[in-house]
Amino acid sequence: QAYNCLIHFYKRLMGSRIMRIRLLKILFCLNFMHPSVCMDQDGSDFDIFYRELESTKTNHVATLTVLESESLNSEVNTNVSSHIEGRLTYEYLSTNKHGRHLLLISLLDEVRKPYWFPRSGGVIQLFLPQSLAPTDQPPPVATGQLLQEIRTAEGQIRTREEVIKILNDKEDFILLPGTTFSRFNIYHMAVVRRLVSMFTTEIDFHSMLSMMVMLKEFLSEEMFVDSVYAVIQLREDVGFIIPNVVTVQPEDYFPGALMEEIILKGKKQSEGGRVKRQLRYYANGGELEINWSHEKYRTIPEHDPESKLWYFREDPLVNANHFHWHQVLSNTVTQYDNSHSSKLDRRGEMFYFMHRQLLCRENLERLSVGLKIVEPYGPDQWYEKVYPGYDSKLGFGSVKKYAARPDGAEMFHSDARKLKKYEDLIRADVKWGYLVLKEGYVKLEYVGGVDRGISTLGDVIESYVRSKYGDLHNSGHSIISDLHKGKGDGVMGTPNVAVRDPIFGRFHKYIDDLFLEYKNMFGPYTDQDLGFPGVQSFSVTVKSDRASQPNYLYTHMNRDASVQLSSLDLGKAGSSSVLIHYTSLDHAPFTYNMKVHSTWSSRGIIRIFLMPSKIPSSPHADITQLAVELDRFHVKLAQGQNTITRKSQDSSFLAKKRSSLYELQKMLRRGDITQDQFNWGGCGWPTEMLLPRGQERGMEFDLFAVVSPLLQDDNAHQADWNTHNTGTWSWCGVRTDQGGMPDSRPMGFPLDRSPPNGDWRNLMKEDNGQVRSNMASVKVSIVHSP
Repeated sequence: QAYNCLIHFYKRLMGSRIMRIRLLKILFCLNFMHPSVCMDQDGSDFDIFYRELESTKTNHVATLTVLESESLNSEVNTNVSSHIEGRLTYEYLSTNKHGRHLLLISLLDEVRKPYWFPRSGGVIQLFLPQSLAPTDQPPPVATGQLLQEIRTAEGQIRTREEVIKILNDKEDFILLPGTTFSRFNIYHMAVVRRLVSMFTTEIDFHSMLSMMVMLKEFLSEEMFVDSVYAVIQLREDVGFIIPNVVTVQPEDYFPGALMEEIILKGKKQSEGGRVKRQLRYYANGGELEINWSHEKYRTIPEHDPESKLWYFREDPLVNANHFHWHQVLSNTVTQYDNSHSSKLDRRGEMFYFMHRQLLCRENLERLSVGLKIVEPYGPDQWYEKVYPGYDSKLGFGSVKKYAARPDGAEMFHSDARKLKKYEDLIRADVKWGYLVLKEGYVKLEYVGGVDRGISTLGDVIESYVRSKYGDLHNSGHSIISDLHKGKGDGVMGTPNVAVRDPIFGRFHKYIDDLFLEYKNMFGPYTDQDLGFPGVQSFSVTVKSDRASQPNYLYTHMNRDASVQLSSLDLGKAGSSSVLIHYTSLDHAPFTYNMKVHSTWSSRGIIRIFLMPSKIPSSPHADITQLAVELDRFHVKLAQGQNTITRKSQDSSFLAKKRSSLYELQKMLRRGDITQDQFNWGGCGWPTEMLLPRGQERGMEFDLFAVVSPLLQDDNAHQADWNTHNTGTWSWCGVRTDQGGMPDSRPMGFPLDRSPPNGDWRNLMKEDNGQVRSNMASVKVSIVHSP
């Protein structure tokens, strides 16, 4: 016991609750100094200290009034208290899926505060049993939730000391205080996997939740949040939905200057280090607007051409999507775990395809604003200086959460040699035609319309599996995040914010070139691959909701995009939220109109792509890296003429709704959530950014549509297409316990390989020169309003 306590003394000391530090500071100031010294520099009222003291006292004795809504009037409180007493006890919450999900989601609320702090509008206030509680846990209150003991399979009760020892064994001191947690670090992720496996293999939900709550104080904020996400994704006795991650950790998605503005709203910003003390007092709510072009928010100098892509790289939802995707696709546990069936189907291929689509989207945005397409950051560039530098400007005050990279930074030669060694190992075995894994040899082949090697190759490059091929993708991110060669890590070190850096696209251009080299070794697709017997003709047009003229689409800068924040100390629990307005690329919704004539009844998959009509002249240009897949969906064809309409917002790539942490908790408390919402994870590309920006005078694109027959062994034959056709399976995959991916063809087909002579139009011609009847294209113009 003494050994365990000594081990964690340093952690507890470094992670001391800010609440206590504030209290000591205030007591010292009040007792030993003149009141004027304790006043704010702008001469504001002295009662801020009494509010802090009273709030701290209230937190420790846990006598907070329970609230269900933001309203503070006594009538609402009376009604809500009656409702809570009858339903939101721990016994009630833990015996149903919605209640268990709410208990887990509430752990993301006020994540920096002790576990006994009121959460979820004040209705959740957790307390550990005596066997697990620290000495400073306040007495449980009647309106709170007293958790249960942690029990073994033999029925024995685990003590606090025993749980700490288990943590020591799992964590192995890889993440001591001061260590920056990164999902791209294989050692960090190994710790998370061990922790999540430990949580999810507990005998029941009660023991798991008590263990998570008890260990919260010993884990970094990022690791704890990541573990909560992982548990939600893996457990079968809770829902699948998680809140918009922007609302859980907003400091990763909005610049520090904005966070300070929230803190100091209504007060003159004072000099010195007294800003954070006021953080908890911004409790009256309100709205703020962020101007991305303001110097204090600008991450790349205005004179640098790369600054033109601020609306894409800095967009909170684009970055949150990247993090959420990595979090969903990285959940793995041992094969003996009760939740192992949640691993997503064709995970390695999903990694390849999602990042190719990110590259395609960046290329179309670059062409829209007059920039050249992405050039690689690979072996030929690793020994060169990197321009431009990048400063994310994330973090409060003088404390930067992510280190800035100066202009002209260089990679250590030893790191370049390390990455090149990984690449050489991969290239050699791809050329050989086999990958060597612990389980044996995997043949890289394309058989019967199915690419049987791509997912394994993706697993190897992303390092989902340990292998002789090293850790090319994740090590690359970590090495690039350290190009500044100083304290801390740059944004490339974590998927939360990596897309912000211009070098992200360059590095993934290099990674995708490796995948493209593999794809092209199979040669162009044949008539058998590309055709659809029985389909006689196929045509497509689009019509915007904004105008009657067909094949014109419209984008604009939405200056009223918003995110509602209510966590991370931005307001007192249950009493307020903050609405942040920012500028985001958006578009007018549109409809696809298709006509298919079929000789007989059949079923197929329609794929719709968008690519620039004018292909740039560049050695780095390949149509596979310029074609954004807008939609993919199942269709039943009747004999004769079929008219098919499809709304753009129904795309299987798009996130359909993103509930904030505040909104999701409210929905769960009130039971105001459908079964489909409850079982949906929230993953998907931002709906607002479906289309590239285009240009003010109009920018010409080609819309390319393909209808392909189902393969004989496709899961599509048995899939629930009522759910899939409006879900996000194309972007986020499908869990294996829900049948796996319904479409067996390669992701991105038929533009996953370079077409004959590099021209996609050659795909529309059969070997005999006739026009292929199951493919269609149309010129569309995207008109942008600044």
